[in-house]
Amino acid sequence: MTCPALIDFEASCLPEYGQSYPIEVAIAKVDGSSRTWLIHPAEAWRFWDWSPEAEALHGISRALIEREGLPCAQVLGEMAAFAGDCPVYADADLDAYWLEVLAHAAGAEPPFPVRFLGEYLVERGYTRPQVLEALAAARQRLPTEHIARDDASRLALTVKLLLDGETA
Repeated sequence: MTCPALIDFEASCLPEYGQSYPIEVAIAKVDGSSRTWLIHPAEAWRFWDWSPEAEALHGISRALIEREGLPCAQVLGEMAAFAGDCPVYADADLDAYWLEVLAHAAGAEPPFPVRFLGEYLVERGYTRPQVLEALAAARQRLPTEHIARDDASRLALTVKLLLDGETA
C-alpha cells in the first residue's frame, strides 16, 4: 500500500509575522517513500514577508532558495506526479493555503485537494489515545521538526502505524 500521502510545507515566515510564501514542500507516503522540493520564490512574492524566526526553525535561507529552489510550475508538476492517485492529507490548514499560493504562482490550479488528516483518522475510527500513541512512536523514530520531509514522513509513519495496528 502506498496511499495515503501526507504533505508538509515550510514557509517564509510564521503566520503571525505577515504574508508568507512556500519555500519547501514534501510529500511522504505510508510506504516510506518521500520527495521534497525547495521552491524558488515567484516574482509575485518579491514583497512578501520573511522572518528570521521562521528561518531559525527550518534552517532554510533566502540565499538557498534563490540558488537551489526549483520554479513553482516544476515543483507543482513533480508533486502531482509523485502523489499520483493518492489522497493527500495535512495536519494543518495552512498546507492547503500554501499549495494554493504555489499553484497561483505557477498559473495553475492545485493538482489535488489537501484534506485534513484528523478527518481521515476519525473516518477510520481511531481513538485519540491510539493516535497519540502512534504519533509518539513516530516522533521517537523521526524527532526532527520543521523540516518538511521529516514532518511529512512522521505523519505518514503515524498513519502507517495505525493502519498496521501497532497501537493499543
